[in-house]
Amino acid sequence: MNLNPVQYFLKRYHSSELKPIELKKMLNFWFPFLVNRISIISISNDFHSMDVRLKHSFWNRNPNKSIWGGSISSAMDPFFPILIKQILLRKGIETDFYSQAIQVQFIKMVKSDVTFHFMINENEISVVEAALIEKGKYSGWHSVEGISAQNEVCVKGRVQVFLRKRA
Repeated sequence: MNLNPVQYFLKRYHSSELKPIELKKMLNFWFPFLVNRISIISISNDFHSMDVRLKHSFWNRNPNKSIWGGSISSAMDPFFPILIKQILLRKGIETDFYSQAIQVQFIKMVKSDVTFHFMINENEISVVEAALIEKGKYSGWHSVEGISAQNEVCVKGRVQVFLRKRA
C-alpha cells in the first residue's frame, strides 16, 4: 500500500465531500501561508464565507513596521476561487480555477493583524453557473476589505476569478 499524503490531499481537495474543517487544516499547513503568517479562522459549512487573518510579525514587516503589500495581496488572492470551486463541486460542477487579477487599494498603513471576510452570495453563484453553462467559462470580480485590529478598514481589494468547466 502506497500512502502518499500529497496525493491524498489533492484528491480530497477536489472532492465534493470535502468538509470546511478539512480545507481549513489543509490551507493552514500550506507552506506559503505559514511563511506569510496567513491563517484561516473559519469557513462556513456551505463554503459561502471564510475569515482569514494576516498576522503582523517580524517575518512580514517592512522597515516602516507595517505589513508588506505582497503579504497583503497573498492574503486576498486565492480565497474567492477556492470558495466558488467548492460551492460548485457540491452542485456537481467540476472546474479549473485561478485568480486572474487582483487590485489592491492601501488606505492606511497596516501596523496590526488584518482580518478579511470573504463572502459569496447566491446571486453571484447564479451568475457563475449561467456563464459556465452558456460559455463554459466565467470571469468576474469579487471585493473584500481588510480590517485592522483597531476595527478600521485599511485595505480594499478586488479579485478577478476565472473558472473553466472541466470536460
